[in-house]
Amino acid sequence: MFSKSAKLLSGSLFSLSLLTTGCTVPVVTLLGSNDDGTVLAAGESSTVHFFTSISNFDTGVNLGAGNTYDLDIAILSQWNDADIELDETGNKISERGFANSEMPIEALGVTRRSRDHRWFELMLYQPNCGRQSLRGVTELNSDEESGAYRFVATCDGNLRLFVNDSPGFYLNNKGYANITLSRVN
Repeated sequence: MFSKSAKLLSGSLFSLSLLTTGCTVPVVTLLGSNDDGTVLAAGESSTVHFFTSISNFDTGVNLGAGNTYDLDIAILSQWNDADIELDETGNKISERGFANSEMPIEALGVTRRSRDHRWFELMLYQPNCGRQSLRGVTELNSDEESGAYRFVATCDGNLRLFVNDSPGFYLNNKGYANITLSRVN
C-alpha cells in the first residue's frame, strides 16, 4: 500500500492539476442557494451544528445586506485536518486555522480554496454575492467581552460556511462546533 505521504502527495498533485497558477478555487454551490432559510430579525439568533467535513455547509440563515451579525463559535469536538491537530503555536486548531508551515509539504498551500486565508480557517460565504462575500474569521472584528465575531452582510441571501481546505479533502477532517448567528441591528 501507499504511505500517508504518498497518498497526500498524489491527492495534492491532482488538486494542483485543477488549479490555474495564481487563482483561487471558486466556491461552487452544487444544489443552488437556499433562499428559503430563516431571516433573523434584530436581536434574534439561530444555532447550527457545523461539521468540518462538510465542504459547503448551508446554515439555513438568510442575511440582510447592511445588517450587522455576531458569530459565536463553541468548538465541541477537536478540529483536525487529517493528522494535523495543532496550530503553529502548539495550540489545538481553532476556527482561526493554522499556518501553511504546518503542512507536511508547504507547496500544498496553493491547493486550499482561498490562498488569502489560513488552512482550516472558518470561512463565511454568501452564494448570491459571489467572491466579494468570501471572508475568514481572522478578518472579522472580535468582541473582547463575548468572544463573538462581528460582521456586516455583503448582500441579501443565504450564509454558507466551510473550513479552508483543499477541494476533495474534506472527508479526512474531524471536528464540529455549535455556531450561533445573531442579528445585532
